[in-house]
Amino acid sequence: MKGFTGKLVGSAYPITTEECREIHAAAVRVLEEGGMRCDDPRATQMFEKVGCKIEESGKLIKIPEKVLMKAFETCPSEFTIYGREPKNDAVIGNGEIHFATVTGRYLRDIRTGERRQATRKDAVEGALMGDALENVHGLYKSVMWLYDEPKICNSQMLVGEMLKNSTKGMTWVYNTGAEHEVSDLVRLWEIAAGGADELRKRPHVLGHVIINPPRVVDVNYTDWLIGFCDAGIPITVYSALMGGATGPATLAGMLVQATAETLSLVVQTQSYKAGHPLCFCSFNPSMDMRTGLWSFGNPEYGLVGAGIAAMAKHYGVPCVGFAINDSCDADEQAAYESALKNYTYALSNISLIWDIGGMAGFNFVDWAHMCIDDEVASLIGHYLKGIRVDEERLAVDEILKVGPLPGSYLREAHTRKWYREEFLIPELSNRDFFETWERGHTDLLEKGKQKALKILETHESPVALEVRREIDDYLDFVKKRDVGEPDNPPEMGRG
Repeated sequence: MKGFTGKLVGSAYPITTEECREIHAAAVRVLEEGGMRCDDPRATQMFEKVGCKIEESGKLIKIPEKVLMKAFETCPSEFTIYGREPKNDAVIGNGEIHFATVTGRYLRDIRTGERRQATRKDAVEGALMGDALENVHGLYKSVMWLYDEPKICNSQMLVGEMLKNSTKGMTWVYNTGAEHEVSDLVRLWEIAAGGADELRKRPHVLGHVIINPPRVVDVNYTDWLIGFCDAGIPITVYSALMGGATGPATLAGMLVQATAETLSLVVQTQSYKAGHPLCFCSFNPSMDMRTGLWSFGNPEYGLVGAGIAAMAKHYGVPCVGFAINDSCDADEQAAYESALKNYTYALSNISLIWDIGGMAGFNFVDWAHMCIDDEVASLIGHYLKGIRVDEERLAVDEILKVGPLPGSYLREAHTRKWYREEFLIPELSNRDFFETWERGHTDLLEKGKQKALKILETHESPVALEVRREIDDYLDFVKKRDVGEPDNPPEMGRG
């Protein structure tokens, strides 16, 4: 699925090339002098294998600069998150900007307006919404949690419903830590792809592997690193520090720690599987000192995120990122925080931006707001084009032909040829004259609601019936195994 491109992509970073070198040097000091705590012997072996210094009986890993730079020699500069239909393929790292949905623990019921806990049906509807919206290039979790499903198999039910209702690429990050979570989800992704070999050829998932800040290699994420690499699934590696709490209270300091922690995961990944595709990710909120909560809507979150993108460029790997807002409703705050951050991220060449439909820092999703965010993505895409200058677009012949007033360009073939390409025609935004608007109008959120309801009434799953049935069979097995009546796993029908 082709993303947005243009001359403004990658045109603005908050740090210079020389400052990138300073950040790198500082991150190297952190890794060489302070190192990373490691709670997993498997991870310790990965670091030791490539020449890291192991201290404190394997609990402390110090990473020399030469080991860091050697790891980047095997990192691809771009990779593809494949769709399960070729039209939904999304290339990461080639200068295209893609937008994706984001998640939340609660949602606004599109029919009643009630704010409530999410259910399995909502996982279905979130996937259908993401599948239908044309400026959504990939899916995060439809919702954070299914409150009507058991914890032990919650992730499996959520992923299964998403795979049954969209063929766009998806993203996954550790959810429950349940015993079978990694192997079950890989099996579901294999079923959706048509088998393990097909998943390796065309991986339709981007996995997340995260450091536990400050500076701890987490055992759970080592499980996921191994699972993703073994299945051929590309990963994004990053720190999840919170400035002022688990990271410094200066933006440069946040960037140093986040870079150091991310670099440790690059080394770990390339040690385990050299050449495995990976990218950096921006996810570094600061702590709101009035409430103690993490904050995503502030300027520093966007600045540090764009700084992570600058460091990714410095190392020659792609970057993706979360552009969340702090608003607890689909209001003006949600609009300006998301729009500013999304545009900042796009200007700094963050290839995949998770933001569509989410609010309140992963707490709330709204299908109506998702439709509004989809339109904002189209506006940003139009900005990114910049102004193309060529002979026909300069329009000198047309300017001379039409002449001074009362000349008009409206009747000209040149206008009919170019206006749809050069002018954005929005679906939801108001373009009426004030008096027309004042006589009667539908507000923006209601327009989003109407569009969402139409999608849910008319958009059908693009996934073949036999694939849906095979996924259901495996979900039935998982539920019986985990909550009672164990059974043998069903055989993969198309592998």
